[in-house]
Amino acid sequence: MNLATSTGHTTPASFLESLLAEAPETLPILRESCIQVLNLTQDKRSSASDIGEIIMRDQAMMANVIKIANSPVYHTRTPVKTPTYAVALIGFDVIRAMVVSAQLIEQADTFGANTVNLKHLLARALVAGTQAQELGKAINYGEAGSLFTNAMLYSLGDLILTLCRPDVGEQLEAIRREDPAKVSKAELTLLGRPLHVIAAAMAKHWNLPESLVQLLEKKPVWPKSRPEADQRIMESIVRAANELSYCLLNPLAATQGEVLQSLIEQFLPPFGLSMIQLEHTVSQAFSQASEIASAINIDRQHFLPASDADGTILHNQHLHRLTQTIHQVLHSEGILSEETIQPAQEASSSLPPSPASDRPLLDFTIQAMKISEPSSLLTFVTRTLYASYGFERVWLALVVPGKDTLQAKIGYGPHAETIQHTFHCPLSHGTFWDRLLHRFHPIQYSSLVKEGESGGMPTAFLKYWGDPPGFAGTLYAPNRPIGVILVDRGSTGHPLTDTDFATFAMVLSQTNANLARLTQHH
Repeated sequence: MNLATSTGHTTPASFLESLLAEAPETLPILRESCIQVLNLTQDKRSSASDIGEIIMRDQAMMANVIKIANSPVYHTRTPVKTPTYAVALIGFDVIRAMVVSAQLIEQADTFGANTVNLKHLLARALVAGTQAQELGKAINYGEAGSLFTNAMLYSLGDLILTLCRPDVGEQLEAIRREDPAKVSKAELTLLGRPLHVIAAAMAKHWNLPESLVQLLEKKPVWPKSRPEADQRIMESIVRAANELSYCLLNPLAATQGEVLQSLIEQFLPPFGLSMIQLEHTVSQAFSQASEIASAINIDRQHFLPASDADGTILHNQHLHRLTQTIHQVLHSEGILSEETIQPAQEASSSLPPSPASDRPLLDFTIQAMKISEPSSLLTFVTRTLYASYGFERVWLALVVPGKDTLQAKIGYGPHAETIQHTFHCPLSHGTFWDRLLHRFHPIQYSSLVKEGESGGMPTAFLKYWGDPPGFAGTLYAPNRPIGVILVDRGSTGHPLTDTDFATFAMVLSQTNANLARLTQHH
């Protein structure tokens, strides 16, 4: 292996070499079954049955995989009993990260590591993985599966230290919490070279994905605009997911408010994400990560943001609200007690309410994940937009297969029956509907009468619809457009706001993510 050279610091420059030279005594041993699974999950020619056969020979691994597949996060209607079905359901990326995590936990005692510290670090890594996956869905990134593995194992350097040099790991963590600016110098002093160099070497040693090695070898930079290359997009998402997971689990550490603010200002705009969408991905990530963790014996309390007994209040409003969202999500799933979330509620009393952390939005997020049929999901989404967010009219129209027509299916508001009968809009090239069905992001329109000038708007439909402004967005299952949702305030006279649009965008994004989930499961 071609190792990076030291940057002039010789104390103790042999740490990396000794880890590799004296393995397996100095490094965790990945069982043959784990190595085979890692190799197969990186081979695009592999199938779920290939990996299932390997898992079946390892009883501990099989028990973990079956347990994860039957957890609430995967919403199975019938119990999963075979590893092949479990692999098909969970996906290669989660399997890959899970088998490594489970084996590191198994070997913690052998290395004299602090198991609590290791589990806390793995919890943070799992949040990073699920957060990256959710961010990928939010920006319609094509390779969302690989994001989980790369973001989770981006903490590989910390994992190695926690196992092999727990004393050094604890020293670096203390410095990171108290004075992050000194971390780089401390790594050279304690390890002889930057931790990311050691992590990249370990990734090569264990034959982990090449994309992960590339991520570990350099620090990603925030792009000015959305990158075109997949690797650059992945770098940004992995960095954002890891910085976010550390901020949210260690909100009282030095400069975390500034780190989060930088992430909001430099990561969100190039990818067209709003703060409400970020809060949504956080709630999804913590919910999913805690479910996966329970299968490998990581207590869910490790997902609770750190707090001090002195009642310290977070001064960064965004950080405060995100940690509150986590408390609410974990509490709503029965993970935390009323007493546990009380400090967060009391601390937030001085801040104005956030639309993204209100009860309807959280309830929608949680309930939508439990629905197992696409038609039930679409009915639930339409009803929620109408009942919970003040839109006077909400309409869902679906593409009629083979007829190039958009037809209303579910609607609420004035003239509902008449609008449903007249909402049969042709999908001619260049019309408003045709353009809308080829967009990934929702839009705000000023008037359907004005949009109808390009065709595709029956006169009878426009007669009853009128010309108030509204929002429109496209439904996908998973990559094919299947319909649209329209919302407005009709004749109420209440103007549409940026918050209304952000909420609509979040609900639409969550709906498409769930449609993709249901399509894969069916």
